[in-house]
Amino acid sequence: MASAGALPQTLKSITATKISELSKQRVLFDKRKEEILTTSKAAPDLQTRVRILVDGLSRLKGYPKDALDKCDSNLGDSSDNDSDDDQDVTSPGMGQLFQADHTNIRRFLFQRRYDASISDATLHEWITLLEKDLRFLELKHEHADFYSRLVTEWLSNLEDNGNVNAESPKSDPAFENVGRAEMHEQRATWEKCVFNDENNVDEKEIKSYLDDLFKDTKLSRQALKQFREGIKEFESNLSTEGDWLDIDELDWVAKALMKTDLLSDEKSAILKEFMRNKEVLQEVADVLNMRLASLDNWSWGDDAIPVEMRRQLNGKYRVFMDEELLDSLLLQYLGTRWAIQIQREAVKYYSNFVFDPIHANISEELKERRKYFLGSSADNQRHSINDHRKNVYKSEYFMSQLPDSTKDGARSYDDDSKLKNALEKKHSLLHLLITESIIQKDLHGEFTAVRSDYQWFGPSLSHTTILTVLKYFGVPKQWVTFFRKFLEAPLKFTQDGPNASTRVRKCGVPMSHTISDVFGESVLFCMDYAINKKTNGGFLYRLHDDFWFWGSEKTCETAWTSMAEFAKVMGLKFNIEKTGSVHMGTKNKKESSVLPKGDIRWGFLVLDAEQGKFVIDQKEVDKHIKELDVQLKSCKSVFQWVQAWNGYFGRFFANNFAKPAMCFGRDHIDMAVETLSRIERTLFFESSTSSTAVNVTGYLRTVIAERFNIHDLPEGFFYYPVELGGLGLLNPFVRLLAMRENIKQNPRKRLERASLDDERAYSRARDKFERDGPSTSIVLKGSDRSPPPFMSLEEYCKYPEVWSRYLNDAYEGLLVVPEEKSVSASGSFLKNQTGLKGSTRRSEKKGDISADWNKMTPYWRWVAEMYHSEMVGTYGSLAAVNREFMPLGVVKTLKEGRFRWSG
Repeated sequence: MASAGALPQTLKSITATKISELSKQRVLFDKRKEEILTTSKAAPDLQTRVRILVDGLSRLKGYPKDALDKCDSNLGDSSDNDSDDDQDVTSPGMGQLFQADHTNIRRFLFQRRYDASISDATLHEWITLLEKDLRFLELKHEHADFYSRLVTEWLSNLEDNGNVNAESPKSDPAFENVGRAEMHEQRATWEKCVFNDENNVDEKEIKSYLDDLFKDTKLSRQALKQFREGIKEFESNLSTEGDWLDIDELDWVAKALMKTDLLSDEKSAILKEFMRNKEVLQEVADVLNMRLASLDNWSWGDDAIPVEMRRQLNGKYRVFMDEELLDSLLLQYLGTRWAIQIQREAVKYYSNFVFDPIHANISEELKERRKYFLGSSADNQRHSINDHRKNVYKSEYFMSQLPDSTKDGARSYDDDSKLKNALEKKHSLLHLLITESIIQKDLHGEFTAVRSDYQWFGPSLSHTTILTVLKYFGVPKQWVTFFRKFLEAPLKFTQDGPNASTRVRKCGVPMSHTISDVFGESVLFCMDYAINKKTNGGFLYRLHDDFWFWGSEKTCETAWTSMAEFAKVMGLKFNIEKTGSVHMGTKNKKESSVLPKGDIRWGFLVLDAEQGKFVIDQKEVDKHIKELDVQLKSCKSVFQWVQAWNGYFGRFFANNFAKPAMCFGRDHIDMAVETLSRIERTLFFESSTSSTAVNVTGYLRTVIAERFNIHDLPEGFFYYPVELGGLGLLNPFVRLLAMRENIKQNPRKRLERASLDDERAYSRARDKFERDGPSTSIVLKGSDRSPPPFMSLEEYCKYPEVWSRYLNDAYEGLLVVPEEKSVSASGSFLKNQTGLKGSTRRSEKKGDISADWNKMTPYWRWVAEMYHSEMVGTYGSLAAVNREFMPLGVVKTLKEGRFRWSG
């Protein structure tokens, strides 16, 4: 089993072996190619020349022999010169001519013996085509050699750049040590939080606050009792299970652990080896079961736990522990079990009608009138906005940081590329905010929003706060003791060297541990409930400690006051940089003295109150253009450069502009693509030695020409996947432009349509009532004791958030993320696409460029169509090289390694 330290050497060895074999094949190919060309040029006539070329190419490609011309006396001697080495020189399907083309040429040659209609010009055409195909085969060998050199360059710089074994990345003196000053500043703040003995919270005050909250009514007291009983039953079952972990259980634990950023690359490699061997896995399960049986005696051990600071793309550093692998597995198992249970109990509490519903304050008189005039449809609220709000909150945001099953596993705190749902929820929250602003301004004339999070929430969360809340919810004493041991870990920084001092954590929770999520969510669940109670049914939309609230200004002020009270009791502070409020709709309004000052921001977006939409903060973008430039310059290999580009430009920028939605309108996509274009122009204009700007592929062409003496690469080489011999460069423009066609210019038009639909529904209801009369036993009489006239349109349209299904349709429509529109498949692409069947002998990755157009995603269809002509013109097919001619396994292994950013 190779450790991560040995991994680069192992991969180098594998690559060197494959390159050696490829070199042998290249020598054989060159030998056969020269034989074919020499013999064909010496042929006595054109027909024999064609025959020699087609037979030679057929043998090179491994096509089976046919019996069309067994007795043909015109065959040259060289056509019988079969070589056992030909099958090793190339593989079936390479080149532009398929087996059918070869067979057809043979048929036509036989026909020419009798039919003079096949002219010499046609033979010259075939000769040109066959010689060109031979050149395509040669180019594939050349590209295979080039690709191997790219991989060798990547491996040669692996350890220096910290791509696979980067526990302590080495810095290059030629480049700035990015973020070094920030790292020391943030470490000082982190240490001040974590190792602070001062306790700024009072256990009695916390308990009193929780009593006021959870024991306010008979219903809430009963729900709290059930919560505690659920915890007690779970703990009892967990403590008496006996054999907790078998191989199947350990499998999900390991997979959940690898979703986190906790493990070093060395420990990830070891864990993967464990998972491949059932005997070893059983031994691990046995050891963990023994530890679980004596959990009362568990501790971190005598040695300090190494911790390291890792830089994130947003410029923040986070501190990660590097504990023993068996402890990581044990804690992941226990953390997940507790997380699932806490999540279940919180959801049950929510479902026990303890959380206040959204109130509309509708009079009983109005309800009676609607029943009289509208009959059974009067109370149909299944399609209301309020109902939709409740369902979305419960399913997507309430306690969403905890898994609800072992299949859900663990979450990754801020690694959006690993956990798609986490990013989708962040983007959906922005879509909700803008949709609510559109709806509420239209209905109520105003909209207010407030956003904040807690400063250094993880490191500053008091142990007293955590343990008091857990005890309040019924967590038994022995588990409180275990959790205290978990929290009070002895730590030392790897950056300080072998003589680093050991200090015990006094505050805060360890990064990327599921148990830490349990602690944080248990505390913040109390805030969710408090805000709901104080605002009479308002929802605090929260992703971990990042929380948003919106509605009327008065309700937002109540919510903010409640948040401040909660923070004070629990010993938390707001993060001023991420705290702000926005009011829309009311002109010349006096600014609220209660709500926090500051902008509402997310990623590169800032909420513009006047425009009522998010706009990109170009100054923040400029900072990251400089940072991206520094990161790219620290890359020593082309492949690592592509990894950095894909992570930063291809994902980080695009993701932090937020995924488009109907509520954003088409302007948002235009703003995003224009900004991406500016980033690229700025970056490469400044790094270009010429007076004109270049783009990303232009820059890479220059680098490749200087390092490898390879020129005239087609554009598709840079964007096509590695399985087809490309670099796999991501193009974020494609997805945005593919969505643009499916999005409307003005999202507010949907409200106008909903209003018209409500008027039509009103007319239908009125006509029905006037024709059939009331369909209910309710009796209403006017002032003169006669049956009242049908309700007015104004009365019918009152409280649309409760009763208008058409407004709800508009609401849901505004939240829709537009689908990526697929380009059409051209005839020339489909013809060449068939060449991927068998020619690459690869296990097709779903959605990639493959032999099946229907299996390709809109992104890959766009890329494939856009660049296929030049690829085919250069290499004779969509694949620049066949799979078996590349060290593809090595490339995939390197791409799976965690990319560490410089600094």
